[in-house]
Amino acid sequence: MTTLRPWEVERAREFAALRGRRIESWVGEELALREDFQGLGPQFDDPEVPFLQMNGLQANLDHGDALSISDYQADEGWGLFPWPGAHFEYQPKDRIYRRRPLPELPVGDVDEVVVLADGETGLLAELRMVIGGTPLSLVSGEVQERMNGTLSIARLDECVLVFTNPADVDRVPWINPLTNLVPVHR
Repeated sequence: MTTLRPWEVERAREFAALRGRRIESWVGEELALREDFQGLGPQFDDPEVPFLQMNGLQANLDHGDALSISDYQADEGWGLFPWPGAHFEYQPKDRIYRRRPLPELPVGDVDEVVVLADGETGLLAELRMVIGGTPLSLVSGEVQERMNGTLSIARLDECVLVFTNPADVDRVPWINPLTNLVPVHR
């Protein structure tokens, strides 16, 4: 396993600070899975894709606070990044992005937070939470549309993939599966 950089350890602590807070609502900037599906415009969901693909999302917390979650780029790929405050207040101009409330995500007290790093690169690969008794997983990754319209799904890429059923993380046909996830903060 690679040694985690202090910078990643500090980001993991920022995620872990969600434990004991209350998430009141979610909002985010969703990225389409396909740009122009069968000439009908952007496609944001597909029955074969068990997650949301977000350019970033924001947890609106108790006491008027917010935590935005996006990705950071390193030489080895992309990892999850916490930004204290609201950072998804703008309306994107490109039609493959849409800003929207995320009522399908759990709200309530954050009971558990586990940050997992890729053991090879040290990148913050996954955030697992239990919110109001409901699990939620956020994964650094991206859906890539191939020329023939099929999709491939990569880990450690530039979006936040949101799994309301964390068991689906293991069912996704990743083009680059991770075999060595290491808890950074529990």
